[in-house]
Amino acid sequence: MTHDSHVLELDSQVELLERLQLLTNFGSNLVTLAGESGAGKTWLAQRYLEVWAQEKNQALLLCYPNQDDAQRRMTILSQLVSEPLFNPADSMADSFVHLMEGEACDVVIAIDDAHLLSESFISELWMLVLESQQNPQWTVNVLLFAQANTLDTLLTRLSYGQEHKPIDLEIDPFSEQEADRFFEQLVVRYVEDDMEKRVRNAYRTVARRPGEIMALGDQKVEKRIIIRSIIGSPMNIALVVILLLMLIGAGYWWMMSQPSPDDKAQQITQSIEQTVIPTLPETVSGAEASDEAKIISPAPVVDRLFAEAEDDSSSLPPTVTDEISSVGNIDEDHQRVVITSEVVDALLEDKADEVDTSNIEQVVADSIPADEQPESAEPEPSAETQVSPKPVVNFSFTKDELNAFSPRSYTLQLAAVTSLEDVQKFLDRYQLGDKVYIYPTQRNGVEWFIISYDNYPTIQVARDAVATLPDDVQQLEPWAKSMSQVQREIERGK
Repeated sequence: MTHDSHVLELDSQVELLERLQLLTNFGSNLVTLAGESGAGKTWLAQRYLEVWAQEKNQALLLCYPNQDDAQRRMTILSQLVSEPLFNPADSMADSFVHLMEGEACDVVIAIDDAHLLSESFISELWMLVLESQQNPQWTVNVLLFAQANTLDTLLTRLSYGQEHKPIDLEIDPFSEQEADRFFEQLVVRYVEDDMEKRVRNAYRTVARRPGEIMALGDQKVEKRIIIRSIIGSPMNIALVVILLLMLIGAGYWWMMSQPSPDDKAQQITQSIEQTVIPTLPETVSGAEASDEAKIISPAPVVDRLFAEAEDDSSSLPPTVTDEISSVGNIDEDHQRVVITSEVVDALLEDKADEVDTSNIEQVVADSIPADEQPESAEPEPSAETQVSPKPVVNFSFTKDELNAFSPRSYTLQLAAVTSLEDVQKFLDRYQLGDKVYIYPTQRNGVEWFIISYDNYPTIQVARDAVATLPDDVQQLEPWAKSMSQVQREIERGK
């Protein structure tokens, strides 16, 4: 299943394989399939043997420049006959006659890069086909996949004057539509996201052949450091070196001119001492210093400071007293209301809603005579307090379904709204069925709800699907959106 998922048979290739199957099913032939480099010759040879010639005895030869004819004979005959006994020096026709010994056979021999074969070996293959045409029990077909215009002259010379001629088939390049489909399904789906733009730009310049298109998926980002040398005399180089040395020297001098941490700490200490602790002149003697200390007394300074000070004693809290204060006179004929300390603290901290005041209300109610208690009346609800019912939302998000899709696939975004009610209105209006996907996301701190439709393997298929939507939905201008972007938005909305 993994192998088949990477196989794509286009119309031109299927047509060529069907024609090749028709030629090999009736009689023995030597067929040349010529094409340019990258035309898909190797893939066609292997695909023909795997799918289109399953009932035949098969042999596949991949040619290399360092092979000799004996190695090629051994490779082909060992695939056709189990434990063959033959002389590698004998020709293909002689060895085949010896191995078959009059038995019937239906054989197809596919040779890739057949332009590397020697003329003598191609002549042996042609003789084998002629021998099988004379034997009614044999059906031997030789398929030569080669570069264009490399075997025409040789085969024309070998078949000159004979009734049977080799058959020539051409491998044509892809059409524009086939090339786009091949590129989208076998190249773009398997490249990294950061390489997709680069590969798409390169695809515009390549020929429409499968080999060159497949090579785009193997491109790697090459980081090259281009060093532009200074073109000129050695004097310019010397000036640049001197300038760099001067910059380095200036930086070193600036670093050395900065004070060290110890010097900074010493400067700060000296400034503090000069500001806080007054010092006497050094020239004054001990006796004079004592007299000077008496003259410079701190008392006037202290008095001046107290004179400039402001009295802020009013801002201090009141003094604590042991006397009890009450509101009104306490009379034995009236009932006292006792309020606990927890209630007082809650009222002071504006947390009255958290306090259970039912006991207080009950005590106050008991203290009022029954005939003086007011009658309670139920407030009538106003028209402003009546809340209109919201529309019913009967859908659910499809984040898991969207995350299950391949990040290389695409979907069609239909709308983006900011409320669930708008999503429900959209679903009720357009009635798109179970192919609608809804997911939330965050954009600039605002929650959005994205409405998308269906899942498509490529961006072109998604764009073509817009024409299949109802006319009123097409007026919304749906656009193809990468599933990887959708999955990133879902992750952002969590």
